[in-house]
Amino acid sequence: MLPRSRPWLAALIVVLVMSLAVELGLVMGVRVDLAQLGIGGDAAPSSGGSPTAAPAPLASEIQVGQEAGGLPENPGVIPTRAAEPIPSAPPPLGETELYGYLPYWQMNQAMVARLREIPVTTLALFSVSAAEDGTLDQTQLGYRRMTGDIGQELIAAARARRASVEIVFTSFGLAQNHRYFGEPNVRGAVDRSGGGHDPLWEQPRADPSSVSSTPPWKQTIPELVGLVEALGVDGINVDVELLYSDDFDGYIDFLAELRAALKEAVPKASLSVASTASMHGAVQARAAILAGVDRVFLMGYDYHWSGSQPGGSAPLDRRDGVSNLKWSIGQYASMGVPPEQTLLGLPLYGMSWPVSGPGRGAVSVGKGVAWIPANHTELLLDSTFALSRDTLELAEYFVTHDEDGWRATFFDSPDTLRSKLALARDKGFAGAGFWARGYERDLPGYVELMEEFRAGEIGREQLYVPEKPFGQ
Repeated sequence: MLPRSRPWLAALIVVLVMSLAVELGLVMGVRVDLAQLGIGGDAAPSSGGSPTAAPAPLASEIQVGQEAGGLPENPGVIPTRAAEPIPSAPPPLGETELYGYLPYWQMNQAMVARLREIPVTTLALFSVSAAEDGTLDQTQLGYRRMTGDIGQELIAAARARRASVEIVFTSFGLAQNHRYFGEPNVRGAVDRSGGGHDPLWEQPRADPSSVSSTPPWKQTIPELVGLVEALGVDGINVDVELLYSDDFDGYIDFLAELRAALKEAVPKASLSVASTASMHGAVQARAAILAGVDRVFLMGYDYHWSGSQPGGSAPLDRRDGVSNLKWSIGQYASMGVPPEQTLLGLPLYGMSWPVSGPGRGAVSVGKGVAWIPANHTELLLDSTFALSRDTLELAEYFVTHDEDGWRATFFDSPDTLRSKLALARDKGFAGAGFWARGYERDLPGYVELMEEFRAGEIGREQLYVPEKPFGQ
């Protein structure tokens, strides 16, 4: 068990609050310097990360401004000077590990055959989860497929490609994760501010009465390790989404004890985690690194979702918000998540929204839905079908019309994914990965792109820079 005293956790919460202030400042036009606040320092991204901001004036500068009559009539507005660019060498070019999630609804004979040609270095079988008492829920389809004949065939197919295999453990939702990771003496979340696109910090306080005296994860650990041994796989990926700040201690203890038990049973086994592209995800990733995980999968997608305005799932830049791929990479860097242990997760799916008209700027008039390219091969392979490209976000899109009205669909093609894979290498990452394998089946270009990445043929020369970045 790790010690209860977590001074670093308090520091992470402070960073989270200050980062929120910065994000809000960027939205409202206020310019703030993280280094001046004592946050970031050498860990700040050298290039292409979160937006660079001008430092706020020092007290002495304000006094000089007053004496010179240089302050505006509105005393609440303090002028700022232009940011000075800091020259720095780019990090060493990243590696080319390629991680691929395979969800249970894609576990079939067709995928067994396809795995023989997909150049992944790690196949992640998604997923198993725990019942309320912490035992693995053996009734779920993911568990049954993973432990059945199709699971063995998929593992063998990955082995034939010399790929490692991890099983994925999932736990989603604030209430569920509080029951799973929380402690009886929890009095409620300390902080409710945060950035990014998940609603973590807007939720009600944790209810201590909902937590048992012995955390359920204590029961999960031996069962997960036993499943690794029974299947003969190479490790575990932990995908926990949405945590109260009070429950970080339990999350870290779980990862640390799982790692110890896993390494004792299978010394060469790996432990990885998935974390969201929000500021909360960066904090969670840092916590996982402190617990000793081997890899962090930065889920670089869902920037646009069912309830948002239309746009790409993994934008390089955007018109309708602050967060994008480069922003998220910057947040992870500012939290000290080592790039050499990070995988940039990218989407093999898209989103489709009912919209007000045919233009790119048409607004959503209803909820968006996931759009899987493999389910639309007839359309995408039609020689008369024409795509448009959002050159700011770097995403493909098209607009259709039927009896229900206009619909805008955005997704990533091999061409748009190329520059995003280049971004992972440019930032010195361990590699990249995709959610989810099977969503691109029977479509040209995707496997070839992955082969190029694995061969080291995608590098900084493939980075994409729009002619006019948004705001210029």
